[in-house]
Amino acid sequence: MSIVNYLGCNFSLPYSKENSDEKVLVGENFSDYEMRNLVKKHLTTKNIYEVFTNEGVGISFDADNQDPYTRRSNKEAQESFLALCDILNGYLEQGDYCELYTCWVGEEEEEKEFEQTININNFDINHINIFEKTLLVIKK
Repeated sequence: MSIVNYLGCNFSLPYSKENSDEKVLVGENFSDYEMRNLVKKHLTTKNIYEVFTNEGVGISFDADNQDPYTRRSNKEAQESFLALCDILNGYLEQGDYCELYTCWVGEEEEEKEFEQTININNFDINHINIFEKTLLVIKK
């Protein structure tokens, strides 16, 4: 199974080019229309996209994890999340928000277990956790 990230927003995002070398991509990697429709139960925004890294994996990290191997992968995932924030910052208007829902592929309908809200211009990456069944609200 794989982690998948669904991004809900009130604006339109272009899909990434197929051969893009960007750190974070927007498109269809693990999900299809039906899966994005199922995840609507967790989101309040009108547009839903899948976002993933240029390595074709979802973004998932636990800021509190102390395992040396996982810390390295956490750092890479945090860098991907920061790249996503850079993209979003160009689209989000003051007072608007977007939502990032993370789950295992096929578990879109299961209940969320964790929710956190951050301000895109003022957060500490070391206090953010993105793991299965997490909803992260990103405000500007």
